[in-house]
Amino acid sequence: MLGYAVTIILFFIVLPCVAWPEESFTTAEDLIEQARHDCHQFDNGLFQATERSIRYYDLTGDGFPEALVDASQFSCSTALSLFGGTGGTLLWVIVAGKPYTFLAHQWWVVDLDGQNVLLLAVHSSQCSDDIGPCYRAFVWQDGFRSTR
Repeated sequence: MLGYAVTIILFFIVLPCVAWPEESFTTAEDLIEQARHDCHQFDNGLFQATERSIRYYDLTGDGFPEALVDASQFSCSTALSLFGGTGGTLLWVIVAGKPYTFLAHQWWVVDLDGQNVLLLAVHSSQCSDDIGPCYRAFVWQDGFRSTR
C-alpha cells in the first residue's frame, strides 16, 4: 500500500513537469492577436488579416505540419509599414511552440527529394552589397539551417 501511495504522490509531483504547458507555447493565433494589438496601439488602427495569414507545412519532417504566419497578409489602417518595409515582411514559423522569425519579400515551401525547404526571397544585403535578386534556403535539423 505504501508503494501505491508513493506512486500517486510522485505522479502529482511529476505531472506538472511533463504536462503540455500551453501557456508557454506560441500559437499562430497569439501572433495575430499581438499584431492586432500593435496596430490598435498605433493611433487606434484597424487591423485586418486575410485567410492566407496562416498556412501549414511539415518543415521538420515529423509528419505534423508547422504553422507559418505571414505578416504580408496583415494590414493596419494607421501604419502601412508596421509589419515590414523595404527589407521584407515578417514571417514566423512555429515549431513546437517556438516562433522562428524571418524577414522576406516572398516565400515558398519547395519539396526537394521529400525534404521541405523554406525558400525566401530576401533583401540583396543578405547576400552581398550588390543590388539584385537574393534567395536563402532553410532546412530543419534541430533548428533551421541556411545556405550561405
